[in-house]
Amino acid sequence: MAKGGLRYGAGRPGWHGKVEHCRSIDVRRFQRENMLKPGSWSWQWRDAETQEVVSSIGIIGAATHMILSYATEGVNIREHIDITRTPCKLGGSRAWFRCPRCHGRVAKLHLRGGRFACRQCQRLTYSSQSEDLIGRLWRQQAKIEAKLARNWQRPKHMHQSTFERLRQRLWDLESAREDAFADFVGRLGLIL
Repeated sequence: MAKGGLRYGAGRPGWHGKVEHCRSIDVRRFQRENMLKPGSWSWQWRDAETQEVVSSIGIIGAATHMILSYATEGVNIREHIDITRTPCKLGGSRAWFRCPRCHGRVAKLHLRGGRFACRQCQRLTYSSQSEDLIGRLWRQQAKIEAKLARNWQRPKHMHQSTFERLRQRLWDLESAREDAFADFVGRLGLIL
């Protein structure tokens, strides 16, 4: 049995922290919101379903850095985050955060253990990296189903050849999932 438990065909072990479970700040989003200039703002994270505010931070911005003010576990923290810029080929520049730990150039910083840092320094992985074969097949099927209308019907304005290709891919995914499940059960020694 692998470190992550009995997961047939799994990628990385499931015990790593996940990016999706951490609060993060994205320099690209701050750029779109025009927050990479001198001034002060507040940033809020909302629950995806209820849209209630679950957390917030204060931001004091300058041309080359930001100061983040937030509280975690009853402790008030002020953290200095440097901002660097690289020139773009067609003019202008692109903003990046400097990771406070490794000083690498990153677009996103994640909050874990009370501090912001890049994904590598925080030892975070994506949830999809810990999925087993059956989970990956389910995720692929969900992506295709999102392109189709209800009950796998062809949406308006979709070419018939595209629809047939997607529908065939759905049948292939279902078959592969059934084969993977049968293989998994066979490895366990169970008889169906």
